[in-house]
Amino acid sequence: MIINGRVMAIARKEALHVVRDIRSLIIALILPLVFLFIFAYAITLDIDHIRLAVVDHDRTPASRGLIAAITVSGYFDLAAFLESEKEMEIGMDKGDIKAGLIIPPGFARHIARGERNSVQILVDGTESNSANITLNYANAAVASYTGNIVLAALNKNGIALRKDTLFIEAGQMAVYNPSMRSRNFIIPGIIAVIMSIILAILTSLTVVKEREQGTLEQLLVTPATPRDILVGKMIPYWIIGMIDMLMIVLAGVLIFNVPLKGDLLLLFFSSGVFAFCGLGIGLFISSVAENQQIAIQLSMLMSVLPGFILSGFLFPIKSMPPIIQAVTVVLPAKYFLNILRGVFLRGSGWASLLVETMILFIMGVLLIVIASKRFKRNIG
Repeated sequence: MIINGRVMAIARKEALHVVRDIRSLIIALILPLVFLFIFAYAITLDIDHIRLAVVDHDRTPASRGLIAAITVSGYFDLAAFLESEKEMEIGMDKGDIKAGLIIPPGFARHIARGERNSVQILVDGTESNSANITLNYANAAVASYTGNIVLAALNKNGIALRKDTLFIEAGQMAVYNPSMRSRNFIIPGIIAVIMSIILAILTSLTVVKEREQGTLEQLLVTPATPRDILVGKMIPYWIIGMIDMLMIVLAGVLIFNVPLKGDLLLLFFSSGVFAFCGLGIGLFISSVAENQQIAIQLSMLMSVLPGFILSGFLFPIKSMPPIIQAVTVVLPAKYFLNILRGVFLRGSGWASLLVETMILFIMGVLLIVIASKRFKRNIG
């Protein structure tokens, strides 16, 4: 595909339209940052400050030690000491309490005798994901408390200090995201979604707007071919897309402290390829839509839904039904998301991400070819 003088002339014309249209500039340059801040603060998988209520029927140093072990983790805020399970039920019904701990009578006595013991942990299950995470936090705290009791008993009897006593200690570390901040995982996904939406919206209106304003016929009498027209219209928006990419990457790294471990050149090269692919989607929409309203609706449908749900941004693709997994194969956002997380978190190199980049490039070429054929057919 050669960038000739006709293509550059159309690109200059389209750039002037963008500069003179303040609404397009707002969409192009400000909306991506607005999306980034909204999504980054609104979407989080970190569960903390869980309001915990306690019913302590034992009221001994042992029961207080268990309560301290749970609250010292930092995930729970001790909201109230209650007198009965009925009060616990009322508090959870009102939504004032998200988790509850019930310690039965004789808790310390059973520990002293080395007998089996149990406590009850209640969580608000209306949000299943939060409930599972809360249960994991509480179970981990109880297990740690139990382990300390067992170790203290072994030390008391001189068993744990013997050289022939077997202990297995599991060192834990989350590779690529040691702090386990969900924001490190989410923001690269947000970048993919934002780029998908912005690129699709911007380019989906190009041909439709020309048709509605009656200026398309003026382009058709020039020596430019349909492909020249589409490529020329695409160039200014590709540049805008790369500027948007630079802004949101800088915001992610400098404001939200997301680590960027990989090669910046690889990041922006692959982003340029994805921008090319995203513009192809927008041009395809522009070639089939009858008016600007339909173009915007189609662009939102083809960018928001795949970006949020089917790209792996929030839900792992491997956990989806096989038929849905097959659908994700043709979604550019899926491959760009893998590239972003690879560059940001894993520090992946060119060889590791070559396949995803090539797939995006092939998709972009196919979309441009299809869009130009449809455009040529419509004007014919």
